[in-house]
Amino acid sequence: MKPTISIIIPTYNRAHLILETLESVRNQDFKNWECLIIDDHSTDNTKTIVCDFIEEDKRFRYINKGKDINRGASISRNIGISMSKGEYLQFLDSDDILASNKLKEQFEILSAYSSKCISTCKWGIFNFKSDPLELYENKADYKTFCSPIEYFEVIGKVGGFFPPHCFLIHKELLCYSGYWNENISLNDDGEFFFRIILNCEKILFTENTYVRYRNKSERKDNLSILNTSTKAQDLLNSWKIIEALYFTKYPNKKSTYLIKKKESVYFELKKAYPHLIKKNKRFFPQEIKNDNLYVKYMKVKKKIIKKIKSFIQ
Repeated sequence: MKPTISIIIPTYNRAHLILETLESVRNQDFKNWECLIIDDHSTDNTKTIVCDFIEEDKRFRYINKGKDINRGASISRNIGISMSKGEYLQFLDSDDILASNKLKEQFEILSAYSSKCISTCKWGIFNFKSDPLELYENKADYKTFCSPIEYFEVIGKVGGFFPPHCFLIHKELLCYSGYWNENISLNDDGEFFFRIILNCEKILFTENTYVRYRNKSERKDNLSILNTSTKAQDLLNSWKIIEALYFTKYPNKKSTYLIKKKESVYFELKKAYPHLIKKNKRFFPQEIKNDNLYVKYMKVKKKIIKKIKSFIQ
């Protein structure tokens, strides 16, 4: 029988963690799935661990990327998409965890809507599987949105973020929106899901399930760390793409979401890679203007304080 949902797991050197992820897949209440594990040239015993685990369950498939294929999680995910047979797609990192009812709850909701609708759910951060379950509650984006613009307006005002495995999406929507961008090493997930959200009709929040997102902030191999000029350039490129796509769809609609995100990227790059700001002045005109005004304001303020102090003395 053809699987309804394809779960795509890119992995690299996760022998010590991937079993917890695979167990959360095997324990799903919804049974009609396939799970594609794409190994990105692991140098530990990930292959042995995975193959031993999946030996008796043919719904799992282990794919070892050939040596001629470049490294990268986005490349691995695209391989998984190309090989997938499911109607819906679930992305999952090889150290994160799904609640046992995750696929069931989201599929039941999505099956009543068109292929251009997506589903999200609650989530929480953890370090170890044995940690007490702690989920973020009462987040502003924990709701159903009837359009992409409604979602962008909310997270532009109060912020918001969903890890990739919060989503369940239809394969038709993905094919329409495009595969993962293999030329971006940082914010590739943000750029990818921006396209998915931009092209969807509704974002359906599934309240009765959740995912656990492992704390990656302290890991040396954290791909989200802005520790090279190449990553910084990729981060910048991702937001150039996002902005271009947004204004292609909404040419006359200002976005608080984009304003806040660009400001954040501007100061991040200014601090670590100021040469990129100089090279990309056209992308940051308002941010540079605001920054210069603030610098002037602080200089004037400093002079005034100095005069007041001298007068008091």
